[in-house]
Amino acid sequence: MNEVLYLMVRVEVQSTFKNISDTVNQIETLSEFKVTDTENVKVVKTEFLLTRIRNSKK
Repeated sequence: MNEVLYLMVRVEVQSTFKNISDTVNQIETLSEFKVTDTENVKVVKTEFLLTRIRNSKK
């Protein structure tokens, strides 16, 4: 039986980009993450869920 789990990950970064959306975009498109099988669980699929960035108030 397949189940869907949502795992939340906290990532602290340093970036040379001027705005957060460029940083997030690069992480989401170029970074890799890995969730491996265990003895009793086979990982079927993983994916980044895209981040929504609100415009910051000025």
